[in-house]
Amino acid sequence: MKPFDLYRLAFLSIAISLGIILIVSCKHEMRELAYGKDNCEHCRMTVIDPQFGAGMMTSTGKVFAFDSGECLIGYIKAKGTKPSEHYYVSDYMKPGTLIDASKAIFLHSDSIQSPMGGNLAAFFDTQEAKATQQKIGGELLSWGKLVGTHEN
Repeated sequence: MKPFDLYRLAFLSIAISLGIILIVSCKHEMRELAYGKDNCEHCRMTVIDPQFGAGMMTSTGKVFAFDSGECLIGYIKAKGTKPSEHYYVSDYMKPGTLIDASKAIFLHSDSIQSPMGGNLAAFFDTQEAKATQQKIGGELLSWGKLVGTHEN
């Protein structure tokens, strides 16, 4: 091989390696909501209460903030869903901690005062949701039931 061919081969190898590293490392993650600064994508109110905030992340990493789980659900019902979108809700027991909405258990109760009056709270831990239900009443619901993709 000529020296020029060796340089081209080395450059090509480095370029391919860097390209693979960039593709693998481009993982999008949901950012924390900026309470008091973010505006709800659905109702346009300022997202204030860390017990009820919610978020959506698109496949490109764009994040949408929501005032509450019910605003996120309203947005999904109005706009539809895409398999590449990820949905997050605040854990009622750990305000400001976003959890995967599809793995959360929801409690709908008149005793829960969510920002939009939907009386809905999300829980990461099913036992905490059941204990809260025992104290204040209400109905436990799955994400699928709330967005209309499941019966349970």
